[in-house]
Parts: sequence; structure tokens; C-alpha cells
Amino acid sequence: MPTPIATIANLTATGDVIIGPGALTTMVKGLPVACMGDAVAGVFCVAGVITMTTAINILAKGRPTANIGSLVTGVSMLGIPVSTAVLVCPNVNEIV
Repeated sequence: MPTPIATIANLTATGDVIIGPGALTTMVKGLPVACMGDAVAGVFCVAGVITMTTAINILAKGRPTANIGSLVTGVSMLGIPVSTAVLVCPNVNEIV
């Protein structure tokens, strides 16, 4: 089932923010599209990376784009492994 595409500044289920770099030449509603390999940071996941997406055939700058449900893995402030998902894409209507 298609889901909305994620952009920089969207949130994960734990409230962490996708910080990029994204695909700076591919914009949705004025924000760069988030891709696999983009950094995620916040209170629960200080060092996170988007590691998996369901939109593997939708590319931006040669990388698969992130969408709702894309997996983010990283570590917490205590060094504990964290896994969460991109959850909130409030600024997008695009479906991939």
C-alpha cells in the first residue's frame, strides 16, 4: 500500500527529527525529500540513520526515498541501540 513520502524535518515515532542531507534537488512542498542513509537526531535517538524503506524503486539522487514506516536505527544517549520508524509526515500529500 502506498504511503506518503518523508521530507527533512519530519518526525519518527519517538519524536526524533530527520535532519538530512536529503535529496536537495528533489523537493516536496518546499522541503528536500528524505532518503535512505539520511541522519536522524533527537532525544531518544541521538545518532540515527534511515536504514530501510518500502519505496525501494522510487529514487532521489540515486537513493531510495523514505516514507511513513521507513526504519530508523541508531543509538540512545546511553549507547543503547534504538529502532524506530518514520511516523509523521504532516507537510506532504505525495504518495509513493
